[in-house]
Amino acid sequence: MSQAKAAGLGAQLRALRKSRKTSMKTIASKLGWSESKVSRMETGLRTVESEEVAAYLALLGVTGAERERLMAMARTPTEPAWLETITGLPESSITLATWESQARSLTDWSPLLIPGLLQTMEYGRAYMLADRIPEAEVGVRLMARQHRQQVLDRIDYTAIVDETVLHRRVGSDRVRRNQLRHLLDVAHERTGVSIRVISVRAEAHAGLVSPWLLLEFEEKPPMVHIELSRSAVFFAEPAQTDTYVATRAQLLALAMDEGDSLRVIEHALRE
Repeated sequence: MSQAKAAGLGAQLRALRKSRKTSMKTIASKLGWSESKVSRMETGLRTVESEEVAAYLALLGVTGAERERLMAMARTPTEPAWLETITGLPESSITLATWESQARSLTDWSPLLIPGLLQTMEYGRAYMLADRIPEAEVGVRLMARQHRQQVLDRIDYTAIVDETVLHRRVGSDRVRRNQLRHLLDVAHERTGVSIRVISVRAEAHAGLVSPWLLLEFEEKPPMVHIELSRSAVFFAEPAQTDTYVATRAQLLALAMDEGDSLRVIEHALRE
């Protein structure tokens, strides 16, 4: 089991335990494990065997579809198949791709750049080089991003973009214009994709702190991914994610509707 898979499974076990108001000490005592073992299972720092997951779920009284889903996750790989063909990716990228493949909807707040799932290859390459990513790594990352973008064919995806992003030159002006054309094409061709623009004249809001990606699932609480310069942070606890769900509502209330947003993109393309 990969570290990404172990971390994902562990996060769900931890959420179940907390939802049932059960301590790690209680789990450890009743199953004859050390408290350290429970902690390492829940944080993905050790491989979790399917028998251990079965015992953990039985103790918490988890049955039915929820149990079957978690047991399948313990027995079989959950990473997208394409990850097996690409080497050299950061662990945070593997984890993100894994969660995206399981999500039912994504909300991408991007105040600085075009969101990665909507970037053209030339736009992504230009930014990676500006970010001093070694050129030898750029190709691998772009290939992975292209695979990640396939998720847009099956999920509901909302990109909320600050208007300034449409005018920021990444690479050349040709690259910028091609990127804007791509946004229009995706919005028209993929029914599950919604692009919303927040005007530069909009009032201040909680999203000004940083970009983030909110992932929502059928049978588990939401998660939030925050990309950092050379790593990433994942939030899975409701106490951490609730504020992003609330901020999403605030941003959508401030954003232009889809029609006006596309007209703003078209105007930026003509400049």
